[in-house]
Amino acid sequence: MGELRLSYPACAIAGKMRLTAEDIALLREQVFVRGLASSQDAEVLLAINGSCGEKCPEWHHYFIEAMTDFIVHSSHPRGAMDAWNADWLIAMISTRGVVNSRIELDLLFHVIDISAQIPDSLSILALEQLRLAITDNVGAWAGLRGGRRHGLLKSDVMLIGRVMSAIARSRGSHLTPRERRMLEQIGVLTGLPDHHVAAA
Repeated sequence: MGELRLSYPACAIAGKMRLTAEDIALLREQVFVRGLASSQDAEVLLAINGSCGEKCPEWHHYFIEAMTDFIVHSSHPRGAMDAWNADWLIAMISTRGVVNSRIELDLLFHVIDISAQIPDSLSILALEQLRLAITDNVGAWAGLRGGRRHGLLKSDVMLIGRVMSAIARSRGSHLTPRERRMLEQIGVLTGLPDHHVAAA
């Protein structure tokens, strides 16, 4: 992928230390008038999100909704995630399988929650965040767990439940071999029987 070039006023917004509600209005009115219309638009929004350390409370909702609308509702197949779109999203929000940003982790789970179908690459990425938090204490999910590396927390069980709900929408009760292996790894790491984790 070539170097991403931001036009005005996106470049000015990306250069700011803090994103404000006024910046969001400017993006709506002058940059993304019809929402995100292409993968390049989405990459611009991701670049703005990554370049500004401080953000107003409104940014979280705007970013998640704008990205989800493009990824799930505007891209083909509409309402669902195919392997190509999932691979693009994974490349955009993770580094070597780790999602380090809280807002990008929230985007991942919002996409999983509302998609009619997801490929196993997306469910594996989501479950991998829990596994990595337990084994290596890395990623945004590790930060949310407060550094506790052993045993499943209530939030961990809820994470697994969200992924299992998405899998059920996609394929009923069928788990792919990769999904089953990941759930078994989590079960081993937390001392739970494999069938207990797979049924969570």
